Amino acid sequence: MSAVVRLSLRPGEAAKITPFEVLRDFADVESRWSYLKEDSEHYSDLKGAPGAVLRHRIAPSTYVDFGFVEATVDPSTVDLAVLDRPDAETLLSPDERAGLIDTFLDAMRDYLSERADHVTLHIERDAADPTTS
Repeated sequence: MSAVVRLSLRPGEAAKITPFEVLRDFADVESRWSYLKEDSEHYSDLKGAPGAVLRHRIAPSTYVDFGFVEATVDPSTVDLAVLDRPDAETLLSPDERAGLIDTFLDAMRDYLSERADHVTLHIERDAADPTTS
C-alpha cells in the first residue's frame, strides 16, 4: 500500500466549504486532534500547494502528524501522508502508517456523520503520487 492516500471531501450542493476548512474544523471539534498553523504554512511552502498539518495525540507524550496537500486532480481532493517526526529515532513502518491512516479515517467518518451540512468522504488508497506529499 502506498504511504499516501487520496481523500475527496465533497460538500453538499448548498455548502460552500473547502476540504481544508473541513480539516481545520475536524481538528477543532475532535479531542486529541489539533491544527498546526505554522507547520501547515511550512508544509504548503514545501509542497508548493495549499496544505495543512493535523496532529493526533495518541498519549500525553506521543503524537503523530498528518500532512494534507491539495491534489492537482480537483479542488475537493487532498493527498494525505503520515509524517515522520524529525527527531524520531526510527521511521514508522508501512503497517504503522496504515493503522494511523485508518485511525484518522475512522475519526473523520464519525465527525462527518455528526455534521449538519452534508460532506461526502471518498477514499482512494494507492491512487496518490507519493512524490506529492
